[in-house]
Amino acid sequence: MKISHGMLAGASLLALGCGSALAQQITGVPGSPSATTTITGQQLPPPDPKFGGVIKERASESKAWWAPRVVPPKGAPNVLLIMTDDQGFGAPSTFGGVIPTPTMDRIAAQGLRFTNFHSTSLCSPTRAALITGRNHHSVGYGVVGEIATGFPGYDSIIPIEKGTIGNILKVNGYATSWFGKDHNTPSYQSSQAGPFDQWPNGMGFEYFYGFVGGDASQWQPNLFRNTTAIYPFLDNPGWNLETAMADEAIQHIKQLKEVAPGKPWLVYYVPGATHAPHHPTPEWVKKINDMHLFDEGWNRVREKIFVNQQRLGIMPGNAKLTSWPKELPEWDSLSWDEKKLFIKQADVYGAYLAYADHEIGRVIQAVEDLGELDNTLIVYIGGDNGASAEGTLNGTPNEFTTFNGVSVPVKDQFLWYPFWGSERTFPHYAAGWAWTMDTPFKWVKQVPSHFGGTAQGMVMSWPGHINDLGGIRRQFHHVIDIVPTILEATGISQPDTINGIKQIPIEGVSMTYTWDKANANVPSTHQTQYFEMLGNRAIYQDGWVAATTPATLPWELSTKAPPDVITGYNWELYNVKDDPTQSEDLASKMPDKLKQLQDVFYSEAKKYNVLPIDNSTLARWNTPRPSLTAGRAEFTYSGELIGTPASAAPSILNKSYTVTAEVEIPEGGAEGMIVTHGGRFGGYGLFLSKGEFGVGRGKVVFLYNLLDLKRTVWEGPELEAGKHTIVFDFKSDGPGLGKGGTGVLSVDGKEVAKNSMEHTTPITFPEDETFDIGQDTRTPLALVEYRYDAPFKFTGKIEKLTFKLEPFAAEQGAEAGAADRAVDSSLSAVGRAK
Repeated sequence: MKISHGMLAGASLLALGCGSALAQQITGVPGSPSATTTITGQQLPPPDPKFGGVIKERASESKAWWAPRVVPPKGAPNVLLIMTDDQGFGAPSTFGGVIPTPTMDRIAAQGLRFTNFHSTSLCSPTRAALITGRNHHSVGYGVVGEIATGFPGYDSIIPIEKGTIGNILKVNGYATSWFGKDHNTPSYQSSQAGPFDQWPNGMGFEYFYGFVGGDASQWQPNLFRNTTAIYPFLDNPGWNLETAMADEAIQHIKQLKEVAPGKPWLVYYVPGATHAPHHPTPEWVKKINDMHLFDEGWNRVREKIFVNQQRLGIMPGNAKLTSWPKELPEWDSLSWDEKKLFIKQADVYGAYLAYADHEIGRVIQAVEDLGELDNTLIVYIGGDNGASAEGTLNGTPNEFTTFNGVSVPVKDQFLWYPFWGSERTFPHYAAGWAWTMDTPFKWVKQVPSHFGGTAQGMVMSWPGHINDLGGIRRQFHHVIDIVPTILEATGISQPDTINGIKQIPIEGVSMTYTWDKANANVPSTHQTQYFEMLGNRAIYQDGWVAATTPATLPWELSTKAPPDVITGYNWELYNVKDDPTQSEDLASKMPDKLKQLQDVFYSEAKKYNVLPIDNSTLARWNTPRPSLTAGRAEFTYSGELIGTPASAAPSILNKSYTVTAEVEIPEGGAEGMIVTHGGRFGGYGLFLSKGEFGVGRGKVVFLYNLLDLKRTVWEGPELEAGKHTIVFDFKSDGPGLGKGGTGVLSVDGKEVAKNSMEHTTPITFPEDETFDIGQDTRTPLALVEYRYDAPFKFTGKIEKLTFKLEPFAAEQGAEAGAADRAVDSSLSAVGRAK
């Protein structure tokens, strides 16, 4: 997508009162300590200016000279860029939803609502596109980073020739910061060993406070300040990241105001809400539960949302509510216990969204209290993709059951019902709610071919610069349009080079033309946009959309082979000018138009690194990637080591392995974690038991937690003072994913316990947990037997810890489709093995 000029000509910058970045602005006496200057911004960082003073032999005869401090153009605003996660177009009250979002309502009333704004349909691809102004395949994020592959459009590396808005604004004199979710650091670069150029700090954001990865517990997240792991939740009951990151952002903005009052800032604020796990506070759960928003069920709630959308003008009068899919159950067909559980799931989700909106409101109120609201451009995007159906048909108390191909029956979920949303759960709602939260569209997250996967409600305000307060805009736009909008608003140009690297042009277009009331109904300047994710694809051009029919269901734990990625998909055709919800497929009536748009798609695909198109899933999850563990079969450690992500840790999944711990026990005995990876929602640990009332302390225990569904224990004797060698040897029943096996626990060369497991974890331990030696930094593995509280530090000495791994036990050399089928019926049995 080329930047369109016309209404976006340089003169519009002056009309916005921002000034032109091409004409340097100097204040103060040149060479004095207080002098400032703007820069052309073509070369970042700019070359050092030539010394302008006088140098003689004596200082008394010389004249000092200071390089001017770089500042943005006069009138450049602060930028508060907000985006929630997995929200769904029809969830917030601002866009007709039943969940109250007064902060989003407030920004809409002070600015504009955009009803035809789009994402990529998945998390990290949307985020990469948002901060670069370029299509997701252009910047290495054709899929989420966890399933990156070795092709330019899919390697999860943002190229240095495609710098971020953080890079650009920072060197032009902005203070830049990032709060919340970082899903754009490649998983294989997320350890303490770096490299850190793909962390927020390396991408132009000077301050980072948030978590790395696709999701995290809001009660015990894998939290970082810059690149250092921090643990503020330990011994801090009730701590929640939604509130903590708002506190952190408010303090950061306040500090900037007081230390550098004239320096504008970019705050990129991206909470984990409302991605699973849905973790609101109990107060918010009660507040939403008392409102009974979801008691009528998803079909009637969906109808109510659509009525609201037409009443508010979110949807025009000719829009149609798309039909309910036959693959999802009608609410009236559900049993009493299903309805009870699903209402609870929705209440907790609704509480999470309302809670997140409230915390965002605290940040915005702080901006106003500091006197900065009139000078702040606020962009608030409702979600990075459509609502998520990854909870499967019934929802789940633990999202990692889904990621490992396991469905939890409704009756079993009631074990967690009283605690839904608390730290005891990692919950996700049933797929029917996802379809409802995307009202009035079809489909959900992961599906880029239909607006249910890509439509995001977005609001934007900048007092004094948007002259149609409360207005609605229907022009088609995309997340790649946010960076050029910010650049035009700030009067800063896209650079030719960053750190000596020639920059590829930004692919989005500015949206500032929509701010004028006179332009409320002018055609969009974003005329063509491709979509592709997991083999599904679409092309938008001038009000028409050609789209593939999804071949798999996002909520289905299917292992069937996908169709041929090119020839195996049906295509649909929509005139979205007249049919904004994609309710009437015109493909059979207009085959020539469909063919024309298909040709446009493949042309765009070649231009933006979309090729090769790949519709495999599991095969990509298990694809080899560069890592610190690649090719290693033995790992040796000593002492304490915490916070190591899975990509830098020994993986015991789907293989035989041996863990050997050489420890020294002090007089009086010891307790604590020797080594663990995972926690409450899945993983393993080797530790010495805590005991109860001094009884049973110091027993050797190896515990394997299968997705919080079944815990298998090997127990040895209490260790006396002195040196001991503990060995846990596991022989897999593989090849295959999730196969069981037999483990033997030995102490000082003597077998003390032998036990078998029918199944093991096939795909992944919880993403937000880490590999820890000497303590357990987040959630405990044990719940009742051998219960302990984190961090459960080991009170002895770990002299040497060794992991020896056998080769990966799944079938090698499988075709992509066969690899996807590798999660066979045995995984369904995992859910029954409780």
